[in-house]
Amino acid sequence: MAEALNIKDLFQMIKKRIVLIIIFTTLLTAMTGIISFFILSPVYQASTQILVNQSKEKSELYNVGEIQTNIQLIETYSEIIKSPMMLEKVKERLNLDISNSALSEQIKIVSNGNSQIFTIKVEGADPKIAVSVASAITDIFQDEIKTLMNVDNVNVLSKANIGDNSSPIKPNPIMNTIVACFAGLVISLILTFMIEFFDKTIKVESDIEEHLKIPMLGIVNLIENKKKRKLKICNQNLKR
Repeated sequence: MAEALNIKDLFQMIKKRIVLIIIFTTLLTAMTGIISFFILSPVYQASTQILVNQSKEKSELYNVGEIQTNIQLIETYSEIIKSPMMLEKVKERLNLDISNSALSEQIKIVSNGNSQIFTIKVEGADPKIAVSVASAITDIFQDEIKTLMNVDNVNVLSKANIGDNSSPIKPNPIMNTIVACFAGLVISLILTFMIEFFDKTIKVESDIEEHLKIPMLGIVNLIENKKKRKLKICNQNLKR
């Protein structure tokens, strides 16, 4: 019985504040949609895969120790790729007017701990520039690693490319709008519960028993005093 009463009270609170819930959810959803569709700049991503492994001419047989060494080298290679020296060479080749820190933030190295393959991902507002940066990084890294590490174990599996029909990786306006709709609904419900929790004013008959903890014996309707009403009418007539 108590559970049914609580559910009933819950629906009563929602019904009472339904206008607030609808307005808040609609405004948040609309604002998020406008920002996602018209204000935020699209970000594209170009990626290329690198295999860390000796060529067949230099190592015809697979060596487990060598494979493990190559896997461990990936972390070192990741640091080299995002080093100031590499970034300066990339900017010089592509004639980019950007700081090293800003360019480094656009570059992400993704690797699997048990794989000899790692991926270089480059994000940017211009898909062609993202492809150019990813390609330049791959070429420069492949050349420089021979001198820096005295090894020749870097091979390009896939070159950076973005198709004509590619879409930006972010923002995702549809997903952002859906999330904003659910977030607005949840926040408005929380606001509704908080308002009802802190609102101790008496609005209906049931509030008397709930807040004052006393039984209600009856209801006295508002009785208008006819004499006072006639007196007011007479005073108004005299003023005219």
